[in-house]
Amino acid sequence: MSATTTQLQNRSLPGWLARVVLIVWTIGIWGSRLRNIVTDDELAGTELVLAVVVAGFLIAAALAVGYSMKRNLVGHGRALGILVIAGIARFTTRGIAILVNSEFDTGFKVVHTVLWVITVVLSVLAAREYAAERQSTVRS
Repeated sequence: MSATTTQLQNRSLPGWLARVVLIVWTIGIWGSRLRNIVTDDELAGTELVLAVVVAGFLIAAALAVGYSMKRNLVGHGRALGILVIAGIARFTTRGIAILVNSEFDTGFKVVHTVLWVITVVLSVLAAREYAAERQSTVRS
């Protein structure tokens, strides 16, 4: 049996799966946002740069979690923590701003609230399952 197969078998499948889903979700959401940013003629200057930096950071964080998970690196928990905190923080700040802004229609608010909730749920599941995995490793 290869080392990679053994590593995967020793992992909690829900924890492993929750992290992979969070990675794919984050790359999909923020990759889509990055595409929207570069095609938005109304964004310019600092607003454009900030939007690209935020989307790029979240994509990079998701890739770092995937890489550290695949390589079973010591910093995996730290990378996951950064992704979880950054994702929840960004969706929370932006979500509140969208909800209180009367310029956005109800459909836009509903869609972004659903994206926000999914991000929070996936983040909590991934972090919780990682913590449970670490706890079971410590007990072993």
